[in-house]
Amino acid sequence: AMKEDELDAFIADHRHGESLVKAWVSKGKQSNNEEDEATQQQTAEQRKDIRRPDTYVDEPYRHLRLLRRRLPDPLWSQIRLEAEHALTLEPDAGPQLYQHVLRQPSLMDALASIISHEIETELMPATALRTLVMDQLRLGDDKNIHLDVVASVNRSPSEDSTALNALLFHQGLHCLVCYRVAHRLWQAGRTGLAYYMQSTVSSHYAADIHPACEMEGGIYLSVGGGVVIGETARVGRGVTILQGVTLGGTGKEVGDRHPKVEDGVLLHPGATVLGNIRVGKGAVVTAKSIVTKEVPDLARVSGVPAKVRSYRELWLKGYDEDARQNMWTEECDLLNSDLDCVMGGLSEDYLVELEALVQMETCIDAGDGDCWNTVTDILNSDSQR
Repeated sequence: AMKEDELDAFIADHRHGESLVKAWVSKGKQSNNEEDEATQQQTAEQRKDIRRPDTYVDEPYRHLRLLRRRLPDPLWSQIRLEAEHALTLEPDAGPQLYQHVLRQPSLMDALASIISHEIETELMPATALRTLVMDQLRLGDDKNIHLDVVASVNRSPSEDSTALNALLFHQGLHCLVCYRVAHRLWQAGRTGLAYYMQSTVSSHYAADIHPACEMEGGIYLSVGGGVVIGETARVGRGVTILQGVTLGGTGKEVGDRHPKVEDGVLLHPGATVLGNIRVGKGAVVTAKSIVTKEVPDLARVSGVPAKVRSYRELWLKGYDEDARQNMWTEECDLLNSDLDCVMGGLSEDYLVELEALVQMETCIDAGDGDCWNTVTDILNSDSQR
């Protein structure tokens, strides 16, 4: 356990107030609003020159990664502390903890190290896989994976669930990271390598997730009994997918033929959802049920075929990010000395900072040279401090 002065130092390192990222994002928005007509009429050829630098050193995504590394990640700090504590209890675990955790600079590097050694083959050694993972994952993936790790900890039924155990041993989390790499490969048109990743993951984790499907962050995935997710399926935030779940097609449709699962849905073991149908927010599909018709928000369905049995007594707005943030703030105002609230506040601040970088990345993807200039200004300003 940390001493009181160590805890105070930890919180001080991660509570950095109004950051450069926020300040420059607001400054960039203000300057964009105040642009004169001459700047707005900048030619397409000039913007092309801005977007495509001559050297990789000036490449905008490298700058974003540098900013990303400067954000203090409270989750990664917690995992490192747990690893150091685990060493005192089990010294023989030293090689694993040093190789995959303590020697790594970030959560993403640690996951890349672990996964690359788990799924390496003769055709794709661990070093090549690690490089592939780090090259393909974007800042939006960083945020989603951060939320996936939190979900793996909070929704695990194990009493001794920790962030370190989830990082090292939760195969559902590892499978999600591999899916996100394959999804980026698919989007880049590298379908052959994306299918290779899908096949390798299927043989190692007993989960067949098509690289073209869309999955948000904060997903808890249990792959013990095999999971199948089809090409045109979409999975929202905070979804729990337990073993044996299938999100498939009916075999009678072509094109967009797989389910659309909204935020906060719970799919129990062996649940099957077939066809291009919607499963509403907060719904529950019980074990062994077969769903072929749309499921309303907060409904609890079961049976073959599945029918609505009852409705959950939950606040639907709780699945809205702003509403959840307000609820968290109000609750912690009453318990301002509670450690969970302190750590939760640090995590929320970190995600806000990371989301600002994600928006910058999206802006650069759209070809806006001003966003790239903003990122460069942040780095220059930070280096002068």
